[in-house]
Amino acid sequence: KRVLVVGMGNSGTDIAVEASHLAKKVFLSTTGGAWVISRVFDSGYPWDMVFMTRFQNMFRNFLPTPIVSWLISKKMNSWFNHVNYGVAPEDRVQLREPVLNDELPGRIITGKVVVKPSIKEVKENSVVFNNTPKEEPIDIIIFATGYTFAFPFLDESVVKVEDGQASLYKYIFPAHLPKPTLAVIGLIKPLGSMVPTGETQARWVVQVLKGATTVPPPSVMMAEVNERKKNKHSG
Repeated sequence: KRVLVVGMGNSGTDIAVEASHLAKKVFLSTTGGAWVISRVFDSGYPWDMVFMTRFQNMFRNFLPTPIVSWLISKKMNSWFNHVNYGVAPEDRVQLREPVLNDELPGRIITGKVVVKPSIKEVKENSVVFNNTPKEEPIDIIIFATGYTFAFPFLDESVVKVEDGQASLYKYIFPAHLPKPTLAVIGLIKPLGSMVPTGETQARWVVQVLKGATTVPPPSVMMAEVNERKKNKHSG
């Protein structure tokens, strides 16, 4: 079979690599590319232990943006040149969550996985991609384009979800509620491990519920949430 996987997140990349061991040909369609790194990084450490440190964060915040962009690109390309493999991310300034896959470069270089741009048109038995007039015969399409979330067990007035974002102060407390009696743990996508992030969130929530610390008034929390949403839309 000729398989098309749409989306180049961790799931889409894993599916494309696994399918390439059985399928006749696998196409991986991506709109923005991604940094692809090995699970084993410098000196055998996981990548987030190397990148997600106080020093690295201070380093990125104080250096000029062009220098930060160059350093990130140089580091991420130390394994393989992302431009040559057609997977370089469009936004090379922001350090977003990379794709962890040890096999993808090898599958691309052997032709088992072919990277393609976004889809222009889907026909009965073929697909036309942007920037190329050629139709590619496709038997199976797998969409790995992410997911949406909701809280069907809560009234919409309690937790508002708009455009894939919940109005949560620090990704935890519903910003518009007058009292912090409800907390959401784990609804965050950190750069690094989710487990210690969730534990840290839980520790803070307990301190708030005990009265050992407080949260700002709803107006301040909503302002922070709105600013975060604005920054996300502006890239």
